[in-house]
Amino acid sequence: MSKILDIVNSPWALLPEKLDQVVAIYGAYVRGEKIDIAAIEAQLGKPLVNEQPPYEIIDGVAVVPVQGVLSKRMNLLSRISGGASTEIIGRDVRAALADQRVHAIVLDIDSPGGSVDGTQTLADQVFGARAQKPIVAFADGIMTSGAYWIGSAAQEIYLSGNTVITGSIGVATQHVDFSRANDKFGITVTDIYAGKYKRITSENKPLSDEGRAALQAIVDQIYTTFVDDVARNRGVDTDAVLKNMADGKLFVGKAAIEAGLVDGVSTFDALIADLVAGRRPAGRASA
Repeated sequence: MSKILDIVNSPWALLPEKLDQVVAIYGAYVRGEKIDIAAIEAQLGKPLVNEQPPYEIIDGVAVVPVQGVLSKRMNLLSRISGGASTEIIGRDVRAALADQRVHAIVLDIDSPGGSVDGTQTLADQVFGARAQKPIVAFADGIMTSGAYWIGSAAQEIYLSGNTVITGSIGVATQHVDFSRANDKFGITVTDIYAGKYKRITSENKPLSDEGRAALQAIVDQIYTTFVDDVARNRGVDTDAVLKNMADGKLFVGKAAIEAGLVDGVSTFDALIADLVAGRRPAGRASA
């Protein structure tokens, strides 16, 4: 159970409403409620599979899917939400770089973001790939928070249309307090620890001012890293990111272009055609 609570209380680069869903799913699991997979499958009208599709190659362009809520590894949430593993995406990017049939890579993104753990590692990997092969992010639907962190590392970012949502540059976490639920069921939990901060945000008691400050410091530090990476990836200074992009706001379509988050609007077929024709994205310096 402690591992599950660690997941819930970890920092997330994810849309707030999606974070609420994550907490609800894991909270139900912690309370011992059965997750009715069959009922979810019936509601969706399709089976839930805990498998991530590999990249496909279209005329020498590897298309790597980045879709659903992101986590470092596939897990219960991935199965329910149709999410993706940043480790598997990273594996596919490495494979595409080594694949002699592939001369360019497209990250096909439709994701609200996800767990911070693993996100920066993948973003750094995408940024490094720019020196080897053209790599472009294509946002179709939504590319926010952690998904934008990853997408921003590509040479260029294109939206599929003027209703695509991006942005939400920020970091969030939640403290889940189970103390009243424990009281209801007659459960007494005693935390035994060494080190002042070891259990300062224990789920077995209300969050103290010190605990809140400790969590805020973590969130602030990760947010700074996020902003710095976006500045590096987009080739602008940090002040520009903070002023125009990184207040947590959502941007729709052309507003994202005007703010500097993305480079333009394109259809998927047109983007592939440009890459096949050898029209490299203008990009920014990849060093």
